[in-house]
Amino acid sequence: MKDSLKWLMASGIFVTTIFSGGAYALSADGGSITSDADMIYEKNTDITNPIDPTDPGNEITPDPDEPRQPGTAGPLSIDFASNLHFGQQKMSGKQETYYAKLTQVVETKTGAKKDVPNYVQVTDNRGTNSGWHLTVKQNGQLKNGANVLEGAQISLLNSTLVTLHDGEKPTANALVMLDAISGDAAEIVNAKNGSGSGTWANLFGKDISEAAKSVKLVVPGKTKKVEGSYKTTLTFELIDSPA
Repeated sequence: MKDSLKWLMASGIFVTTIFSGGAYALSADGGSITSDADMIYEKNTDITNPIDPTDPGNEITPDPDEPRQPGTAGPLSIDFASNLHFGQQKMSGKQETYYAKLTQVVETKTGAKKDVPNYVQVTDNRGTNSGWHLTVKQNGQLKNGANVLEGAQISLLNSTLVTLHDGEKPTANALVMLDAISGDAAEIVNAKNGSGSGTWANLFGKDISEAAKSVKLVVPGKTKKVEGSYKTTLTFELIDSPA
């Protein structure tokens, strides 16, 4: 009898061990599967709106009272370039320096106009980070009909780059002097390989105070002046590789 009891107890322990072990094995053997995650990129050909160069997060629109050429389509685009207005000046027999008026934009939230530095804006949405460079050239000397403002020179000073994005900063030239005679292009900004992605505004003057004297026109005193309006044009060109 005692031997039978011992045998039953031993059997119970053995069975319990088997079932306990089996339960443990079932809970540990959960297995695994995989799922997919994907997305598709497409070329971005949108036109990028100008940003507020003094507050990039502030939505603005160009002044509707100021006729201008619209920005180019992406993915690599010139979004905006200021017109340069040197104002109404009295004729003078000595060398004079005139400064361009600031650019006016309209704040989207308030509808109010505000002065900002003159600027040119570029966007690189190619996604390649392969670099680019921006140039400007003057298309002939300032003219009033057949009258040429001989020796006059436009200079763009104090280039300052601002952005909303985290791309590596390109290099801007602090002084850009335009040659009206040769019409040669002058470099404003160079984005080497790996830099310049996203939207960049190149301000001429880091703030309103500096910008007020950062775009200048120098006219020699000996230059013949005729009453009336003198005009020329500037061409900004964006090249899809570093300089």
